[in-house]
Amino acid sequence: MTTTTDKNSIASFQDLVNLLESDGVPHQSDVAGMMVQIPTQRGSLDSVMLIRWQKDDGVIQFIQALPLTIPDDKLVATVDAVTRLNHVLAIPGFDVNHDRKLLAYRLYLPIHPRGAVSAVEIQAMFSLAVKSASELLPVLARVVAGQVKPEEVVADAQQEYAKQAAPTPAAPPSSMY
Repeated sequence: MTTTTDKNSIASFQDLVNLLESDGVPHQSDVAGMMVQIPTQRGSLDSVMLIRWQKDDGVIQFIQALPLTIPDDKLVATVDAVTRLNHVLAIPGFDVNHDRKLLAYRLYLPIHPRGAVSAVEIQAMFSLAVKSASELLPVLARVVAGQVKPEEVVADAQQEYAKQAAPTPAAPPSSMY
């Protein structure tokens, strides 16, 4: 396995693990599976991300799990909603694991033809996956709960983005003293 001495050049799974350790990121490594599991939390998202080093495929996968289980009777609606959302997103990445009835947001970072990626690219992909999953988690939760129909999901997502972008008013002081 090739590793680099430059902290900013990530050319192997071990380099990825070294980066996480030097950045103080809590994680569990699976050297045989060439993946790490990282706990994630943002807004209502409290889950895990898997980062898979897929040397033979020439990519690194960032798979942010959404803490939702899809009931059997909502699977078709959820797949339809995810397809509609992905179509309007600048960076589509939502997917459904049909066998496990789980949702995730998945991004890929090519390793080839360069043979390495930068630490900044790893950090950016990680952040983007967590951000995207957390922002649309409430929308997808409403789909899974049957509160939003697939054909309404884009409008619901637009309302969710507007709500999240609205400034939070300052709370009045609880006491003048």
